[in-house]
Amino acid sequence: MTLQTYFGIRARGLELVAQAEGVPKSDLVGWGASPDEADELLGLFAVYFGDTPYTVIQAKARRTDHGYFDLLRIERHVKKVKHALKRWKLRRTLCETPAHMIDSVARAELAKLKKPKKDPEFGVAIRRYERYRQIVITGAPLTMESFWQTQDGSIERFENTVFDGVGAPSVAVNMIVTLDQHDQIVDGDGEEITLRTTNGATMTGAQYLNMRLAEHGYVLLVHPVEGKCNLYRTQRFANPKQRHAASIMNPTCSTPGCRKPATECQVHHVVAYKNGGDTNMNSTVMACGYHNGVNGDDPDFTPRGRMEIAAGIGAWRPPWGGPLLFNESAFRFPAAAKIS
Repeated sequence: MTLQTYFGIRARGLELVAQAEGVPKSDLVGWGASPDEADELLGLFAVYFGDTPYTVIQAKARRTDHGYFDLLRIERHVKKVKHALKRWKLRRTLCETPAHMIDSVARAELAKLKKPKKDPEFGVAIRRYERYRQIVITGAPLTMESFWQTQDGSIERFENTVFDGVGAPSVAVNMIVTLDQHDQIVDGDGEEITLRTTNGATMTGAQYLNMRLAEHGYVLLVHPVEGKCNLYRTQRFANPKQRHAASIMNPTCSTPGCRKPATECQVHHVVAYKNGGDTNMNSTVMACGYHNGVNGDDPDFTPRGRMEIAAGIGAWRPPWGGPLLFNESAFRFPAAAKIS
C-alpha cells in the first residue's frame, strides 16, 4: 500500500467507519489494530450508524466529509457534554464546521453550555471536623471587607470582635447523678419520680438531688441499671426536660461518627410512636434529621441499621448484626461499661 492510498482511505472518514459493521473487536486487533484503536473505530460506528432516539440529527451529521481523525477529534469535544441531545447538537455543528475550525468552534459552543456559577446564599454556616470547627460567613462584598479590616487573622481578635459588648455565650453545666444501684424506682410514670432507698424510706427525685448537690444548672438523674429515670410518657413530642436529658446522654447524634450537635438534632423514638412507642426518657435518643429519617423502624427489616438504647445511652445497631456501636461523645456510666 502506498502513502497516497493510506491517506486517501483516512480522508474518507465515515466511509471507513461504515466498514466496521458486524466486525468484532478481536478481528480488528487480529488485523493489526491496537485495542484502543479498535475501540475508537467501533465507538464511531456506534455513534454514526448505531441506534439513537435522535435519528434526524444523526442523519444530518452523517453528511460530513471530515476525515477519520477529525471525527475522533469531534468526539473528544462532544464527550464533555453530559446531556444526550446537547451532545448530538454539538456533534452536528462540528460535523458541519471546516476541519481547521473544529477546535475553536467547539470551545465557543462548550462555553455557551456552561451554566454560570451560582452565587452562594448569604449567611453563616458551620463545618464540623473531628478536632476543630470552621465558621463560614458569606455576605455582601462591602460588609465582608469591612469586617475583615477589623481582623488580624488570629482567633483571639475574632472572638473579641464577635463578643465585644455582648460577652461570650455562657455554657450551661449539665450534671448526671448516678443513683445507688440498690435504690428502687417505685413510680416513674408521672412528672416526678419516686424512689425507695435501701433503708425503706421513699423520696422524690428532687429531694434526692437536694441531698446530693447544690445548684448546678440542669441535672439528669440516672440509675446504673435501668438508665435514665422517666419524667413524662404521654405526649408525642419530647418536652424540654426529656430533650435535655437525651442531649446530656448523647451530646451529638447517636449514630457513630456523626458530629451533628444535639441542639440541631431531633428526638428519635427507638420504638416508633406509630408502633406504640412512648415518649419517655428511656425510649428516646438524639438523632440528626438524616439518620432519623433512614433509621429502620421495623426491627425485622433494617437495611440502614437502627437506633437502640442501652442503659440509657443511644446506640446504633448495624444492619449486618454484631454489638451495638456508640458515638464517641456518648456519656458512659458504670452500667454502660458492660455493653461497650
